[in-house]
Parts: sequence; structure tokens; C-alpha cells
Amino acid sequence: MEKLSLKTKTFYGLGLASRGIKDGLFQLFLVLYFSQILGLDARLAGLSSLIALSFDAISDPVVGIISDKWKSKNWGRRHPFMLASALPFGIFIYVLFAPPASLSQMGLFWWLTGFGILVRLSMTFFVVPYISLGAELSKDYKERTTITASRLMFAAILSPVVMIIGYVYFLTPSEAYPNGALNRANYPNFILLCSILIVLFIVISTLMTRDTIPNLPQPSAQQNRLKTSQLLSSVKAAFKMPSFRSLVFFTMFLYVGIGIGVILSPYFSIYFFEFTTIEMAILPISSAIGGVLAMAIAPNLGDKLDKKTAAIWGTVLAGIFFTSPFSLSLMGVFPEPNSESLLLIYVITLIIAYASLWVTFSLGASMMADVVDEFELQSGNRQEGLFFSSMSFSHKMTTGVGTLIAGFLLSWIQFPEQTNLADVPPAAIEGLGYIGGPFLFIFYMGAIVFLFFYPITKERYQEIRAGLDEGN
Repeated sequence: MEKLSLKTKTFYGLGLASRGIKDGLFQLFLVLYFSQILGLDARLAGLSSLIALSFDAISDPVVGIISDKWKSKNWGRRHPFMLASALPFGIFIYVLFAPPASLSQMGLFWWLTGFGILVRLSMTFFVVPYISLGAELSKDYKERTTITASRLMFAAILSPVVMIIGYVYFLTPSEAYPNGALNRANYPNFILLCSILIVLFIVISTLMTRDTIPNLPQPSAQQNRLKTSQLLSSVKAAFKMPSFRSLVFFTMFLYVGIGIGVILSPYFSIYFFEFTTIEMAILPISSAIGGVLAMAIAPNLGDKLDKKTAAIWGTVLAGIFFTSPFSLSLMGVFPEPNSESLLLIYVITLIIAYASLWVTFSLGASMMADVVDEFELQSGNRQEGLFFSSMSFSHKMTTGVGTLIAGFLLSWIQFPEQTNLADVPPAAIEGLGYIGGPFLFIFYMGAIVFLFFYPITKERYQEIRAGLDEGN
């Protein structure tokens, strides 16, 4: 199965919109909601995410391994888990944002922790088999990048659309709350909409890709004989591979940096740039446009420049354009808040930044599919679930480690909780600028260091593919 039909790519890609909506809620609203609206200490919010991440470190590879070994004549290895995750995913994310009003600080902390773990666990049962399925749909070097770019495009488009709907129709301003995102009463109906869409996207994607099951790779006889406990030793074998090790650390580092920036983006928008709710609703459009551009750019760029080289340049450009508005503002050469040109110029920089980022993530997932082939050539086992659980775990570090660091950074700059713009000290606002600018730029550039050690070129992949074809 080399070239996929448009139908398969479309319905497969649609599935990731569910994670995109969850990401939008977690990255744009979770810390803001629990800290600025409910009054939870931002450091406790960060600690909660770190605790949830520790559960992910176990659940992600276990789900990957189980799905690698799963046997179902009618549903294959991946689809049963994808379908079963839909309803719990939607329910848990709704309940997460509905804590009782009487909860204390520690009550809020444990509510956020407990239901945060359940949301992330239910997402694991969808995402790990789902992205593993993407690696199985094609063996072609370029087509794999097209598949990963397709699913990221749907997440990049549909998640911002839902967030825009939230800002415009649900998080509306009032006399008491000029910025509607700070009004707790605005959230229940918006979260309900998000929960319903998450369930629908997963169910549709799962059912409409069932016809690919007969053509998908099956676990080897050797792999079927291995016990789950023995398969865990594959993690150690995987980390001995320079290709796997460099790619995992690159994605982890990059996701943490992105997580800090996106989690703090409501603070940047409200307090640093002083955008209105309507202006904040416009910002996600940049992610959607970037996703469309990446879908067109990533496959050809990875094929012509080599995936590794293209990913390095994508990271460099993303880092520059995400952080330059903050650094330039601190230098006094970027449009000031409330100026007519600020929103337009900022959106343009975000479009370039997101297009570069989505290209990088598309290439990264495609590169991991190549690593799976390298591992199969070396070991005789094909374990997409195990390998792509590392990508799922890396992504969760966005809201795990990213939230923890963001919480401590807010504490470090002494940013007040449950406060209006007029009451925020100028030093705290300037601190946001240093976080969004120089601090995150260094973070993004640091991620590139790990990618230099990735050894699989296009020529090396052709050798791996030839070796696998000879063995079949």
C-alpha cells in the first residue's frame, strides 16, 4: 500500500483533530482557567501536569506494546483501541473543566490531577494506535511525510476553528468581564461542544479507515511468541539506536519549548500585547494557515533536502518567528499594544512560525516511521506502537513539563493571580516578554542539537527498505 486514496488520507487525518481540540483546551485555557479563574497556584497546576506525565511514561509504551500484539480478524491491531477511547475521552475532558465551586486549593489540585490523568490515559488509547497506524499505511519515503502532514493539517485547521468559535460565541465579554476568557460561567457549553466533537472525530476516523485493515502489516510469528514483559526489553534496544535516541530527545525538547509558549499564550495575548477577545480569536487562524502550507511544503521539502536537514531548518525558522515579536518589543522596535499594525504583523509572524513548526513535526513523525523499519531490519520485529508511544509521550510533555516550567516562570516573574490588566506590575509584563523572546529562542535552538545525531538519510533508508524487501 504505497499511494493512498484521498478518502483514506482525509478520514485518517481527521482523527488527529480530536487531539488538536484537547491540545487547544489544555494549552490555551487549562492553566488560565484553574489559576486565573479558579485561583489555583500556578506552581500546583504545573506539578499536577508533571504527576500526570509520570503516568504517561508507563501507559504510553504499555498501550503501544499491547496494540502491537493485538489480534482481531475484523478490526485489526489498532482500530479496537481507537474506537474504545472515544467516549471516555469526551466525558473526562468535560468533567475536568467542571470542578465543584466549593473546592479548596488542594481540592482543585487533586481534581486537576485525577481527571487530567484520565483525560491523558483515554487519549493514549487513541493516539498511540492511531499514529502507529499512520506508519503502517505506506512504505514509501515521501508518502509517509504526506500522511503525517495530512493529519497535522487537520489538527492545525480544526482545532483553531473550534477555539475561534469558543472565543466568538462562548467566551464573550460582558460588563463585569471585558475579556470573556476570564469568566467561569462562559466555559460549560464551550467544553461540552469540544467534548462532543472529540468523540465524533475519533469515531468517524476509526470507522472510515477500517477498509485498510486487510492491507496492514501483521505482527511476526516471533513477536507473537514474546510476552509483554519481554517486549519491554525492546525499549532498551530502541534506545541503543542513535536514530531513535536523537529523534526522541529532539521532539521532547521541542515539545517542552512549544508547550511553555502555548500555555503562556493567553498571558502573552491579554497582558503583554493587550489583545481584545475578538483579536485573540483571530490568532488561531495563523495555525490553520500554517497547517495548510505545511501540507504542501513538507513532503517535497523532506524529499529534496532530506528529512533531517529540512527538520533542522524548520525548527530554526519556527524559533525565530515565534520569539522575535517579544524580543523586538523589548527593544522597542515592534508595534506597541493598541497600535493598528500590531495584530496584522503578529499574525504574519505566527503564520510563518506555525508553517515551519508543522513541517518539522510532519518530518519528525515520518522519520520515526523510518526508524521503525530500521529496528525491524535489525531485530525482525515490527513494533510501531512501541516506537510511536515515545512520540505520544513527547507530545504530552507539552502540557506536562511545559506546564510545570510555565508555572514556575510565572512565579519567578511574580505574576499575580486572579488580577486585571491594570493591576499587573510593569516588571511582570516585561518578564513575560523575556520568557516569550530570549528564553524560548534558546530553548528551540537547544532542541536542534539532538537532531544532528540522527543518521538515517534518504540513501540509508533505501538500503533499509531493500533489506526488508529481501527478507520478505
